[in-house]
Amino acid sequence: MKNLIFLLVSLSFLVISCDKNNPDDSTYVKATVLGKGLDCGNSFLIKFDEAVTGLPQNAENTFYEINLPEDYKVEGKEIMVEFRVPEPDEIMVCTTMGIAYPQIFITKVK
Repeated sequence: MKNLIFLLVSLSFLVISCDKNNPDDSTYVKATVLGKGLDCGNSFLIKFDEAVTGLPQNAENTFYEINLPEDYKVEGKEIMVEFRVPEPDEIMVCTTMGIAYPQIFITKVK
């Protein structure tokens, strides 16, 4: 009987520990780097795969990035990002040559 209880407890721990959802990934959102934008200096455009909450909405889910590391500024690169709304002193001054996409501040990327 003790062996059966031990086996059940062990299986319970195994099932719990094999959860495929990584809690660290829960705050990341999948996006694709579209390329360098026309308006905001060297800033790239990124497009989220899904609509995100807490940001200005736009039909294309496309945003100018602030703080994206150079290694990720590759057209077509799929990334996972954590982000926030930029502080007033972080907002880039952009021209009006192209579409005026909202800006986001990247806090983490992988």
